[in-house]
Amino acid sequence: MNPRNLGVLLVLLSAAGFATLAIFIKIAYAAGANTLTVLTMRFILATLFLWLSLKPLGISPRITKKTAGQLFLMGTIGYGSMSFLFASSLQYLPASLAEMLLFTYPVLVSLLSFIIGVEQFSKWKGLALVVCSGGLFLILGVSLTNISHFGVILGVSGAIVYSCYILVSNHVLKDVHPLVATAYICSAAALTFFMYTWTTGQLILTLPLNGWLALLGIAFLGTIVGMMYFFAGISKVGAANASIISTAEPVITVVLSVLVLDEHFTILQIIGGFLIISSIVILQLCTNHETKELPSS
Repeated sequence: MNPRNLGVLLVLLSAAGFATLAIFIKIAYAAGANTLTVLTMRFILATLFLWLSLKPLGISPRITKKTAGQLFLMGTIGYGSMSFLFASSLQYLPASLAEMLLFTYPVLVSLLSFIIGVEQFSKWKGLALVVCSGGLFLILGVSLTNISHFGVILGVSGAIVYSCYILVSNHVLKDVHPLVATAYICSAAALTFFMYTWTTGQLILTLPLNGWLALLGIAFLGTIVGMMYFFAGISKVGAANASIISTAEPVITVVLSVLVLDEHFTILQIIGGFLIISSIVILQLCTNHETKELPSS
């Protein structure tokens, strides 16, 4: 398998991991957890698992102080802030609209990548963005009536922060093992959320078994698998392409909702899912075509 196809597969596996978040979070909420407890335990459990797994896998956690500082900032200012902004937007907006606002990040990443000269912007990439945006709108069933402007600000802010986080990741993680990077970033986010949640008395630990199992699912599939495979894939396909491919996440979430939560597809969601998958196919076919046309050295 060539590196680009492998990168696409890795990002799709990342999207599948992140897609489980909504399912597990719903189960955790039903078991009595609040938003800050979910976020705090998500990163604490992920951090413990990651650090315990490095040595058995023979992976050294040693990195330079500069890289460690960059990863710490990515965990607190980047991923931690995005997670908090997205969770906060859910208090003011329907889940579908909050998710739609977050998933404006592929457009933002593509535009920012072009502006700062990191990647080229082609007509095919633009077409893929338009198609996947239309698919997202349909699959999430977004309603724009009686929306909270403050909620929209939170949602858009989360997308902007995540876009910057992805661009920084593309630069910082070139020489860092994905598992090590995920461990450092989760550690920083865990420390930040624990300090805030503990001092404000919002940490709930008296959860039933199904609540703790949901938190373990959030930590392993929705955090470790999602982040690690995204980091591994972004180095092979680039930040903009990885962002577009990641829009497969809502499609997988809807499928899991049907299988696990007994929810139902609508015709518009099926069409939306087809559009998102089509955008990924367009992006991959055109990328492979452009690669073949490059003159050999």
